[in-house]
Parts: sequence; C-alpha cells; structure tokens
Amino acid sequence: MQCRARAYNLITVIDTTLAFLAAEVNAHLVKRTGTELGAVSVGALCDDRGLWTQAVDTTRLTLFQIDEERSTREQMPERTIIGGREVVLPPPLKLNLVLLFAGRFQQYDQALRTLSLILSFFQARPLFTPASSPALPEGVERMAMDLLSYGPEQMNQMWACLGAKHLPSVVYRLRLVVLQDLEPTRTGAPITVIETTLAGK
Repeated sequence: MQCRARAYNLITVIDTTLAFLAAEVNAHLVKRTGTELGAVSVGALCDDRGLWTQAVDTTRLTLFQIDEERSTREQMPERTIIGGREVVLPPPLKLNLVLLFAGRFQQYDQALRTLSLILSFFQARPLFTPASSPALPEGVERMAMDLLSYGPEQMNQMWACLGAKHLPSVVYRLRLVVLQDLEPTRTGAPITVIETTLAGK
C-alpha cells in the first residue's frame, strides 16, 4: 500500500470552511455594492427562546444538515510516514453540508438584492480549489456549491426545525468537506525491506 505524506493535511474543520465561504461572499458583496450592507456572518438564526441572534441588515450563513458522501466512501485506513515512523489513520469522512443563506433586512428589496448577488456569485464560482482560491482551508482539494430547490413543504419543515420565522433565503449543498481523526490507530517502524524465500530453500 502506498503511503501518503500529506495525510495529516486532509482534516478540515466545518467552522473554518463556513468562515471561508462567508469571507468570499462578503468580498463579492463589497466589490459589487461598495458597502458592507448585508454582510454575511456564520451562526444560528435565533436562540432557544426564538429571538433573533442575527442583526438587522445582515445575512446569516447557517448549517442546516450534514450528509455523508457515500459514493466516494473509503473503508481502508490510511498510512503515512510521520517523523520516520509509519502512522495508521482512520479513513477520512467525506461530507456534504446543506447551507442556508438568510437575509434579515429592514427593506425587503435590499434582502432580495443581496440574495441575487449571492446567487450570481456562486453561479460564476461553483467550484473552489487551491489554485482558484488561495484562502481555501488547508487540506481542502475541492469544494463545490450546488443550488437546492426546496418545495413549500420542505421549506416549511426547514424553518420549523430552525425555530425561526421565514426570511428571504437560498439553500445550497456544499460538496465535499473532509474530516479525519488525527489520532493514530497504531504506529510502527516503516517497512523498508521485503524479503522473499524461494520454495525448497
């Protein structure tokens, strides 16, 4: 089995990934509008009492759901060389994140304008790679944003789960976020020589 020296770089924390997306969208909004009106922040829409935690005239990026990407699921542990020793790591967990961008504005048309800019941004940049996005979190090889079309029943269920009143919003699926436990399952000296014995010797 071939060892990969970059295995430790596969870990990606969900919060840094969402922070990266918020920063990219905010840079686009400032470029298009010249102001920070509608700035995106990561967090819940409301608290346990149902009160808004999102400021007026801002956009909230909220994680709604996490799914495993089973089509590329890896079963085998990964092996790498760290400090001259072979380290065996659990296989990475590849995830898809369902994300909600919701705008809370005094002026309804401003909410629609901000959502339009977010839609146009991801339409132009549906894929993020280290080559196209130097600020991409370390270890991320690619992230893709897919626009989801929820029907009225799905939308009602989503907002009920969030415990918030409906706001102008758009839902995306982010593929793939990779998580990996960096606690080795075992370590040992690397195999450098393979000896074979001929039959009858």
